[in-house]
Amino acid sequence: MGKADTRNEAYIKIGERIRYYRLKAGLTQEAVSEYVGITQKHLSRIESGYHNSHFITIAAIAKAINVPIDVFAEDLDENVNAALINTIVAEMSNMNDSQLQMLKDNIETIKKYKFY
Repeated sequence: MGKADTRNEAYIKIGERIRYYRLKAGLTQEAVSEYVGITQKHLSRIESGYHNSHFITIAAIAKAINVPIDVFAEDLDENVNAALINTIVAEMSNMNDSQLQMLKDNIETIKKYKFY
């Protein structure tokens, strides 16, 4: 009897999109993980939907493959987006003042771009 698949639907979709855009950019997991500062195994688990990664890691992956971060979450239904927002809020609760300011600055930068 196999293990039950406990992956979250949102993380599966986000992981699939990361893999799609990484391959479209012609990049290997090794190249992206080195750029981001994570292991190749960690990136593999993110792409497979088995790992709920920090927002900053997902943002770094987007930068590494030269895509706007919102392409990972576009077209997800409201429940999936709510889960993603809850994850971000949970991550924020562990941040210090400098990290929160950096996150705020990044949000302001992201909001300047129009993604269609």
